[in-house]
Amino acid sequence: MNDDLDHALTAEAARSGKTRSELVRMAVRQSLGHAITDGADPVDALIGSVDIDPIEDIDAAIYPQ
Repeated sequence: MNDDLDHALTAEAARSGKTRSELVRMAVRQSLGHAITDGADPVDALIGSVDIDPIEDIDAAIYPQ
């Protein structure tokens, strides 16, 4: 980190009452907001995406004879 950025971050932390780390996290979230899901599990998006009947004999499905 260059000195100017370090000083600006320290000054903003003091002014806002937030930690430097919190300010960095906020900036990253703002910059990458479209890619961050705030902890949402991506598997949740798959629930209900396939409309098939459950398999009654899983062994037969996995180990066809």
